[in-house]
Amino acid sequence: MSNNVNNWNMPDFSQMAEYARRVQEMLRPVIETSQRVQEVLRPIAEIVDRYKERIATTVQVIATAARPLIAIEAMGDAQFVYWEIMDETFVDDLVESTNVNKTLRLALVKDKYRTVDATIERSKQHPLMKKHLRLYTQAVTSYNAGHNDLAVNGFTSILDGLLSDVSGNSTHKLQPRIKVIMEKLEKDEVLENEEYATLTLALTFQKTMESFAKPAPFDKKEPKGLNRHWIAHGRSCRRKTKLDSVKMINLIYGVLLICDLDAQSVLKAEENG
Repeated sequence: MSNNVNNWNMPDFSQMAEYARRVQEMLRPVIETSQRVQEVLRPIAEIVDRYKERIATTVQVIATAARPLIAIEAMGDAQFVYWEIMDETFVDDLVESTNVNKTLRLALVKDKYRTVDATIERSKQHPLMKKHLRLYTQAVTSYNAGHNDLAVNGFTSILDGLLSDVSGNSTHKLQPRIKVIMEKLEKDEVLENEEYATLTLALTFQKTMESFAKPAPFDKKEPKGLNRHWIAHGRSCRRKTKLDSVKMINLIYGVLLICDLDAQSVLKAEENG
């Protein structure tokens, strides 16, 4: 009788190992896609760094041309994906901020989270979100109810699903636009507003993905920022905030925007033709 009880309580380690292997196999497209995204976008970050170094000797130029780049970098470091044209006040707030997360939170409060609500609605309407819509809606409900731990978990799962869906195929769509911007920066040419918006999306998305997908061992202290490894494996115990949920909402929409860039280019070519 005792032996039977022991058998009932003994976990089947062979099945557990097989399950772990299958999970790892399912996650492979996600990991590979995040790596491809970083590879595609990293050159633009390197060009921007060289650009800032080159103009740093001119006080007047650094006071104007480089400030948006500093603001973009600050948002990327804070894991805040952004794609809009920034006004001077917002740029100044970010550049002069000693607490970027607080500055972003205050901007969202001032906006009454209307931009976030609009982003959620646009995300729901996107074709790529169709099979993820049920979970996305539930995650948004949790976010609206202030249950941000649940919301971030749900958003992380959706992001994994989206990255697996696109499997890196969308990253090339940024390359033509990024190439034009890189060439302009190398020649010290002025960027147009739309180009700045694309640059903002590329840099904030690249930096966010880099830190979010960064391997972080479980035997070390939990990362301060959002980390996919810790969240997806149920190891994250840090209390998630409303801003954390917004960061995930923006990161998901960033994937959708990148996937749409190719379609936008085609439409513009047709309009000009």
